[in-house]
Amino acid sequence: MTSSFPDNAMQDEALYTLLCKYLLEEADAEERAWVDEWKGQAPENLVFLQSLERVLKAVTSPAAVTDANTSAAWLQLYDKMEVAPVKRMSSFRWQYAAAACLVLLVGGWWLFRLQSAEVYKGPELATLSDGSKVQLTGDAKLEVGRKFAKQRTVKLTGAATFEVEGNPGNPFIIQVGKSEVKVLGTTFTVDYQPANASLKVHVSKGKVMVIDHKQQDSVVLTDGMLLQQDNIKPVFRVASHVTDMYKKSLAFNNTPLEEVLHTLTEVYDIKVEVSNTDLLKLPVHTTFTSETPDEVMHSLATMLDATCEKINDRQYKLK
Repeated sequence: MTSSFPDNAMQDEALYTLLCKYLLEEADAEERAWVDEWKGQAPENLVFLQSLERVLKAVTSPAAVTDANTSAAWLQLYDKMEVAPVKRMSSFRWQYAAAACLVLLVGGWWLFRLQSAEVYKGPELATLSDGSKVQLTGDAKLEVGRKFAKQRTVKLTGAATFEVEGNPGNPFIIQVGKSEVKVLGTTFTVDYQPANASLKVHVSKGKVMVIDHKQQDSVVLTDGMLLQQDNIKPVFRVASHVTDMYKKSLAFNNTPLEEVLHTLTEVYDIKVEVSNTDLLKLPVHTTFTSETPDEVMHSLATMLDATCEKINDRQYKLK
């Protein structure tokens, strides 16, 4: 069976050994300084270190220690690898942890590399093998799996607009952190920033399902809907009537004010108090593009023959 990790993976064994020492607090000052710098060089480095830490906690716990002849198995593994054994540690805990490093390296490499057959970096218009088109922005990166023809799964960092070819039997899946966007065929934009787990999904045409496995939540988006999520507000926030999420272009066609205010709340991250609840039923027919919250709220007040009071930078009152 062909390995799914790069040919030089075993040559990088020293790195994984060093990471184990770091996590077990057995590294010296120079080694710790090197790892601290390494984990800050790329988001995936920190993700890998955190995953390795979880594995080490499991294998070094008292429940994980057995009477198996781990020392002999470890030496036998080195013989098969045809590499010079490192200086033997007297601690059984260290031998067991080092073995876990190799298990993670061999068995879990695909998780961090997504078995990438192709990698696209923005700004670029990528045409995938199924005919789908992806317009990547300047700092975006798209990784396409080796088995894309059988399972249409990609991984995105940054912002990109997708035009996905329909295939009900093989949905198109975009992995973004711990969430995924699943579609059958549509035009939509995804913006994922790993630094703060910020996710934005805007649907121009069609239907998209967004799934958050960590929060065990999912939502279906249709034309003009915008979903937002980040570390500060991990719960999905959804707004309608959005024609362009970057320009904050909004279109309302005889839409009740209550629904309009919900959209403004999510798009502009503001709060609006309405003292006269009768206003909430009034229809609104207008469009906004790139206006500030102040401009939008005063325009609404004029249309509805109401007054707008600004409480603070993020709070308004209609009356």
